[in-house]
Amino acid sequence: MSLGQVAEQNASYRKGLVLGLTMAEVGLLIIFVLLLLIAFEEVRRDEALNQFVDKEAVDKERLAKLHESEALLQELANDIGSAGEPVADDFRQLVRLVKEVAKSKDGAQALKEGKEVLDEMREASRQIQEIATTAKQGDGAEIAKAIKAQSHRIANQEGQLKRYETMLEASGQGKGERPCWVKPDGKIDYLYEVVLGSDGIRMRELIYPERTEERKLLPMPEVDPNEALTEALFLAGTRPLFESSLAANCRFFVVVYDGTAVHEKPLYKSQLRTVEGHFYKRLSNAAPPF
Repeated sequence: MSLGQVAEQNASYRKGLVLGLTMAEVGLLIIFVLLLLIAFEEVRRDEALNQFVDKEAVDKERLAKLHESEALLQELANDIGSAGEPVADDFRQLVRLVKEVAKSKDGAQALKEGKEVLDEMREASRQIQEIATTAKQGDGAEIAKAIKAQSHRIANQEGQLKRYETMLEASGQGKGERPCWVKPDGKIDYLYEVVLGSDGIRMRELIYPERTEERKLLPMPEVDPNEALTEALFLAGTRPLFESSLAANCRFFVVVYDGTAVHEKPLYKSQLRTVEGHFYKRLSNAAPPF
């Protein structure tokens, strides 16, 4: 065979190679890879099926409710500052805490008082529905007035509930009637500043813009800070307001300042008892503001 014929055969042989493999070898390699992929898919499918062994299927409606419940629990966890921790553990801890508090004497009393306020809120809602159902056409103003009064009452009760928590923490304090005006954080809104002086009792109303509509529903006397009232006039002017607080099972609070002279302590004590007849008070050591 000549050298030319050998070179021609080598060239033909190289045309049938891919990466140094013959076409037959490449075909066998592809088939092997496909078999590996098929085997891997079978293993993956078996693992997926094993996850559902001994488990029941959940219908779509039930699954949606479970997702909703999980979202609510997560929201609760966020509110109590436990985001990122297991929600189930947070909830178990919260339940244990509530049970421990409920077993204590003070905790049971606070829960009892809280339940009473919630019952009052439900009763307020029932009254609103009753008025809306039975009221005749044309009584829209009465319905609106009743709803407004009840809404203010419910808003105040939210603050009263918060105050019960404060009372529970400060054992032995906070006894007496509920304050009528309480913020949602439990702080009291005082109705008047009252100055006890040599010439009589002077009053100045404290203004709360957020209570403007609620203020209109109260029989509050119009007062002039420059007008000194005798004890009899003070009692007569504030009696309707006092009676409204009795009906609501609460008491309005005022801030009291001492404007009497050093030798007038008997007068101061007499005026203070008069104020205490219709209001709860907070004594201020500051100088009278008016």
